[in-house]
Amino acid sequence: MNKTCIAAAALAACTGGAIAQSNVTLYGVADAYVESTRISGRGSMVRVSNGGMQPSRWGIRGTEDLGDGLKAGFVLESGISIDTGTSLQGGRLFGRQAYVSLQSARAGEIRLGRQYAPIHYSMVFSDVDPFSAFSPVLSMYVSNGDQSRQDNQVSYWTPSFGGFSAMVAVAAGENAATAPSVATPWVAAGTMKRNVGGLLRYQGGALDASVAYHQGGQATAAGDVEQKAFNVGATYNLNGYVLGGNFWEHRNELVSGATPKTRGLVLGVKVPISTAWSAVAQVARVEDNGLAYATGAAKAEGRNTYLNVGVNYRLSKRTDVYLRYARIEDDNGGYNGRATTALYGIFGPGNTLPAGGSASSLGLGVRHVF
Repeated sequence: MNKTCIAAAALAACTGGAIAQSNVTLYGVADAYVESTRISGRGSMVRVSNGGMQPSRWGIRGTEDLGDGLKAGFVLESGISIDTGTSLQGGRLFGRQAYVSLQSARAGEIRLGRQYAPIHYSMVFSDVDPFSAFSPVLSMYVSNGDQSRQDNQVSYWTPSFGGFSAMVAVAAGENAATAPSVATPWVAAGTMKRNVGGLLRYQGGALDASVAYHQGGQATAAGDVEQKAFNVGATYNLNGYVLGGNFWEHRNELVSGATPKTRGLVLGVKVPISTAWSAVAQVARVEDNGLAYATGAAKAEGRNTYLNVGVNYRLSKRTDVYLRYARIEDDNGGYNGRATTALYGIFGPGNTLPAGGSASSLGLGVRHVF
């Protein structure tokens, strides 16, 4: 049974009716790894974790040709944790993406639903170890999750003109209540404001470069709090040797007028060793401006440094074995004193990095793409 048949059967089961579309596809990633981790003050642990090389997920997508160059489409994508079999993104059925679209070859594409913010694409495009759990780019990205997925988003994607393309997006706040938590330390208690963002990308020859901007925030009893971020990144692919880097900044503009800032720089390289083997290495540095994130109070200027090295072995076009080692070191409570954010990605939001501490992980895993 092929993926088209499986997808059609899955849709029929969900709707209770017979559905058959030849252009509906079931797809996904199954990725798990065994790792040995160590965090200052907590000792070491051996565990099985999810999504080392890529986040595990399954999804259904499809298109319908409406004629005259116009297509309708949809994506329904669910995040899963292979080590426990549970749904991610707070248990949402399709927490990674859920949208419907209309696309014209001449006019571009409009998407409506739960989607990624434009800055997501700029960051993943410039990551030589694209959003692996060990990548410092991923840590910067998810440490301020307002840059990540957005409910109620309307986005427009332009066609490509001479290698240039663009995306703009608006996500309605819809008066949703917000409150800080371990999983969402970037928000303030209040009402969600509208999120807006944009992306400009150039693809020409070996170069893939992009710049993106994001703005969102919360309306609180004392006034508006706004989060603003931008990313500039690029990769250069020379016969399989890939150089990549990005510069990222996040600002939390408080009612008091104080603006805690976090800036990060990542440089990386991916090297083909043979037909099956490749190696990857990244170094990164994150600095804050000496203001506590939630209050704006003065603190020592904090820094975090990252190292990510590893190898991949391709067993087939769809299956890889990978080995990664990552290390994170803190100085004066980086990320404006938010001890959980430096460890996002490998260790998750429930772990903290003590000021002046370090953390490391050695992981061996398997990724299968279907």
